[in-house]
Amino acid sequence: MKIVLDTNSFISCIGKRSPYRNVFDAFLNNQYDLRVSTEILLEYEEKFERFWGEEVTQNLLGVILTSENTSLHDIFYNFHLVQGDLDDNKFSDTYLSASADILVSNDKKLLALNKLEFPPISVVTLEDFSKELALTFL
Repeated sequence: MKIVLDTNSFISCIGKRSPYRNVFDAFLNNQYDLRVSTEILLEYEEKFERFWGEEVTQNLLGVILTSENTSLHDIFYNFHLVQGDLDDNKFSDTYLSASADILVSNDKKLLALNKLEFPPISVVTLEDFSKELALTFL
């Protein structure tokens, strides 16, 4: 399964006591493939540093970038599908560029992409993705 994980969802699943910790653990155990772009990695870095500081951020980015199940994708076309927050287009553009299966986000503007007829984009909440992983990898 190929997924794009928005920044806030990634932050929400890293903590040891997070109810969504299984999402991060599944990544560490190669149970899904993470698709990222340079723009997504830069946002991860910016937001992670706010939460955990530079050392932890560099460790997390190192884990992401060296994992067998991470794939970096260049964005050659910007679809401008997200209304109201142009910055979030990096997630939908990466989803399309990477031929991902799921975009994981709790952002209402990204969830609204489910209503598009073309291009089809499957956006699920972090809670739903966590539940799906729990059922898949019992």
